[in-house]
Amino acid sequence: MTERNRPYAMLGMATAWRRFEARGLAGGAQREFEQCLRQAESAAEQLNLAPESIHLAAEIAAFEPKLDWDDRLALILLVTMSLAALQDGSTRLAIGGDAGRETMRRMLAVLCGDAFGADWPEQCARRIERILAQNLAPHVIAQAPNGYAPLIRVGDFIYQHRMLRAETRLADALRPRLSARPIWSADEDAVVRAFDDLHARPAAIAGRRLILSDEQRAAVVRAATSGFTIITGGPGTGKTSIIVAILRMLARLGVAPEKIAMAAPTGKAAFRMSESVRESLAQLVNPAQSDEALRAAVPEARTIHRLLGYSPSSGRFMHHGNNQLDAAVVIVDECSMLDLVLTERLLAAIPEQTQLVMLGDADQLPSVTAGAVFRDLVDAAENAREGARVCIRLSYSYRMEASDEGARSIPTIASAVNRGSADALAAGGAEGSSIIRRARAADLKFEGVEMLAAPGALEEFLERWHKEFACGSEIERLTAQTYAQTDNGFDEGARASLKRLLELRAASRILCLTRVLPTGAERVNRFLHALGSTGPTPASSRILYRAGEPVMLVRNDYERMLFNGDQGVVVRVRTRTGSETMMVAFDRRDGISVFHLDALRDSIELSYATTVHKAQGSEFDAVALILPEIDLPILSREMLYTGLTRSRRSVAIVGAESILRAGIARRIERHSGLRDLLLAAPTQ
Repeated sequence: MTERNRPYAMLGMATAWRRFEARGLAGGAQREFEQCLRQAESAAEQLNLAPESIHLAAEIAAFEPKLDWDDRLALILLVTMSLAALQDGSTRLAIGGDAGRETMRRMLAVLCGDAFGADWPEQCARRIERILAQNLAPHVIAQAPNGYAPLIRVGDFIYQHRMLRAETRLADALRPRLSARPIWSADEDAVVRAFDDLHARPAAIAGRRLILSDEQRAAVVRAATSGFTIITGGPGTGKTSIIVAILRMLARLGVAPEKIAMAAPTGKAAFRMSESVRESLAQLVNPAQSDEALRAAVPEARTIHRLLGYSPSSGRFMHHGNNQLDAAVVIVDECSMLDLVLTERLLAAIPEQTQLVMLGDADQLPSVTAGAVFRDLVDAAENAREGARVCIRLSYSYRMEASDEGARSIPTIASAVNRGSADALAAGGAEGSSIIRRARAADLKFEGVEMLAAPGALEEFLERWHKEFACGSEIERLTAQTYAQTDNGFDEGARASLKRLLELRAASRILCLTRVLPTGAERVNRFLHALGSTGPTPASSRILYRAGEPVMLVRNDYERMLFNGDQGVVVRVRTRTGSETMMVAFDRRDGISVFHLDALRDSIELSYATTVHKAQGSEFDAVALILPEIDLPILSREMLYTGLTRSRRSVAIVGAESILRAGIARRIERHSGLRDLLLAAPTQ
């Protein structure tokens, strides 16, 4: 084994090579084979793969000892493409049909480069088709859904074994729930009386009674009286109000609060779910006795990992098919963020007789990892013979009732983007339905949806954003304070100031498509950090956090019960011993909590800017959406729609109009079989 190969010894590449040498692949042929693998390795990152993926694929291909080297190389590339499809969020690789063949040839062209020869991508595609048609790799590719091999062919798709099993198990768990069966044998009069009483005691904000719309009422009654309910709707359609109404209905129908579980995919989304429910319950007009009992014991929303009792040390869940949850009702919010594997684990842990309510926005970005579960589930439910009764689609956005015309324009423009329409970019469009172009950053009003498309305008924009949102007299006053800790935490004044600082930092956010690249979140954060620094920026990559800077957890910290996505602010604290130190403050259910900055340094990063994916489940008063300098495959209408709908009042889009148009025209292409499985006959 050459010196260059030694880092891959643990991956089994040397073992695979020895198998090739044993068959006589030596000398020039071996060098040519290595050259081809090195080319594929160097190109792997273009398919969002680590270079080691090529060596993993080679080891899997070595399970077929009788292939000639051209067929073996084609098999290695097929395995690699299946890994790339999974990395891009698909649960399976399309190999058939015009679109599938075109995608496969595109990936082969990237992997092969010049080392394989100009015609090799086409030759390789034909070899793959022959290998599949003649079943030449049965130890690597099973030809039936119930086969046992690393890859499984199902029609025009190639699955990894574990993904097909997870998809099949999830479909088998969900399919019976699509039958729309009622779970209440109680008389309908009891349900009517419960809803009438709920309707007579609404919540109120600033003296305005919040009355449920007809579509919201249908969702609440369906969820409170049925075994399975899917509720999809965009921001402002009242999903939080529906959750509160469901809880109140269940309380009136005799379900104890401790028998209700609430969950969301992330800690941030779970915290927001809990806070919204508590705030709404606190604003009830003339609460009933059941409402008072619910207030006193409102279920705490948890991450799905926490709900299932995930152990980071063992990598296992306490609750599963053989140890299911003890809950009468499970309500899951932000379901668009659910991936295939986690959803399968969740459904396995929910008893068949337990009511399940899933809420989300099927038009948002799907999960970061493989699957488009909520999209597929909504699609299947709306197309199933009985499933339409299971799925409620909310269409009216209450943001359209905002007194601010600019705020009303956001859902209108977001809806157009979601349809793939570029009408919002048309000059002279209808008032409130068009993006307003600004020539300079200084011209931005931060009202409605504006666009700054001047070349090289990013830094000018960031300087304007910094003055508008990142600093200011109130932020500077709160940042300059040293917050004194007592034996009982902070006094009332310090708690109020810390809470206000956290609110100000959480009111605005810059959203980027990527972490890296010149328009990525990392560079934007460093630029804004430097704007607030008084001295020269150190050459070190280590950030010297300043008091007042917003930060975000990037990994779970189970010891401190902090979770990926939690937002905090760096503050200066005088401890009980009298020493001053830098700490990070978080707003949690039990109040303001602070933790030493040095203890969290490896788990946090600046959050003036985050990726659009990281912002899912959050809402802000003001959002900036930074477009990349070049068209990227991840730029899609789902990405733009999700970014736009994070804001309640204003969105500033920074980037070229041609890039925006390219994103509006592109849909996310995720290949998944869940919809088809849900609509198919049950597996035997």
